Amino acid sequence: MKKNYFILFLSIIGTFAFGQTNYEHNLTEFDSFLHKEIYRIDVAEFQRLELVKLNNGKFEGSLIHSVWKTDRKEEQKSKISQKIKIPEKMVEKLMTELKNSGYEKLKDFNEIKDCIIGLDGTTIIFNLLQKGINQSASYWELKSDYYYKTNTVEIPNEVMDARKTLEIINNEIDLEKQFQNFISRLPIGKYLFNGIIMEIKKNV
Repeated sequence: MKKNYFILFLSIIGTFAFGQTNYEHNLTEFDSFLHKEIYRIDVAEFQRLELVKLNNGKFEGSLIHSVWKTDRKEEQKSKISQKIKIPEKMVEKLMTELKNSGYEKLKDFNEIKDCIIGLDGTTIIFNLLQKGINQSASYWELKSDYYYKTNTVEIPNEVMDARKTLEIINNEIDLEKQFQNFISRLPIGKYLFNGIIMEIKKNV
């Protein structure tokens, strides 16, 4: 029930931005005078979750979706973004659960034996920013077993840890559903995200 309420809440307060916006402009720049720590989760280049703990004990968070509108040649023309504010209590709960689950100890794919990596598909990056620390752990096709089975390789424990981290997030904020909600509200046209061309047509 709480989860359904949150989805409705997001759809009400999410705002769209149209134009040539740089995705990096949506980053919260870490400032040790203001911030205790920042957990930033990037799903390729089309979705970003930021969870921020301030030095005054308060919490802030946002979920950002982005796609590129394309022209007739299917080339990038302008970016459409939606930024959604996350309730403070939910940010606090998420950051506590993520910290307890080992978020800050996640290893990058290049440190993991037998971790599968590819050129296409979706890469998820878990970022950690603290005073004197700026580290990230990235995983390609994190939720898929297919490539491990195809290569007859056992899924590394570190990858399972990252999946648990993503599961904790999705238990509170269904990232995939939130992105689907975002694209369902886009105007008619063609859009690009994660190497995929998507066309929104008028309902008949």
